[in-house]
Amino acid sequence: MSETRRIHRILSVAVYFAALTLGSSILVVNPVRPLVVVPLLSVVVLLGHAVKTNHLDQIGYATMWLWVFVLGLSVGGLAVEAVLVHREIQPLVDIPVARVLGTVVLLAVPVTSYLRGVQKSRRKTTPDPTTRTDR
Repeated sequence: MSETRRIHRILSVAVYFAALTLGSSILVVNPVRPLVVVPLLSVVVLLGHAVKTNHLDQIGYATMWLWVFVLGLSVGGLAVEAVLVHREIQPLVDIPVARVLGTVVLLAVPVTSYLRGVQKSRRKTTPDPTTRTDR
């Protein structure tokens, strides 16, 4: 592997780690709670698998879908507060059950997106066993 390619790979992994960790632990706020361990370990496992199996593109797509979900969550919360309720709603981070469930959902988004991307890429590279090429 060339030196520039190695540097590119290291920087990519660092950026993906930062983006996934920040996005998935957005509901874990000050003071840092023990809940932050779950997103950190999940991101390390995802990135480790991606680097080992050379699926960094799929991690990129998973990161994108995570941040789309975070944006949808914040815009949806503001819309509900402004249009439906017409009063201030308690922030999600102040409600323990919502904080835990939200963190789990924020982890499920990149994990499922990554696994789906890996399955798609394997389907593309694996030949169909029903087709014969020896004819």
